[in-house]
Amino acid sequence: MNSDTGLIPIKVDLYGIGTLEGHIIRHIAPLSADAIIEKMPFAMRGRFSFGSKKYWTLPGMGIFKGTNSKSTKDVEIGDIIYNPKTDEVVIAIENLQMSNKVNKVGKINANLDLILKARNGLNTKISKRT
Repeated sequence: MNSDTGLIPIKVDLYGIGTLEGHIIRHIAPLSADAIIEKMPFAMRGRFSFGSKKYWTLPGMGIFKGTNSKSTKDVEIGDIIYNPKTDEVVIAIENLQMSNKVNKVGKINANLDLILKARNGLNTKISKRT
């Protein structure tokens, strides 16, 4: 971890497709970010948002950390967020407004377009980059 900035480099492996690179940014939502970091590495079946390709979601995280003072409904392309209402980690594929306040926990920096090749139910692994 880069303790000067609170950035933890991560990789998101989309099995059979490729790897996204990004960072967990602790200072935005430290409780949610720490809970996700503590679970790493983890693999889950991902899926797109219902009927669209607006975001990739990993439901059923088992974290249950609530909103904080920096929680927002506005999400930008590449944001990694934790949705406390649905207990899921979400990677935004486009700018959008969520139906409830969410905690931004990171950002995808490279290869975001690979997600568009994914199919619902694809195994997705999130781990720290070394």
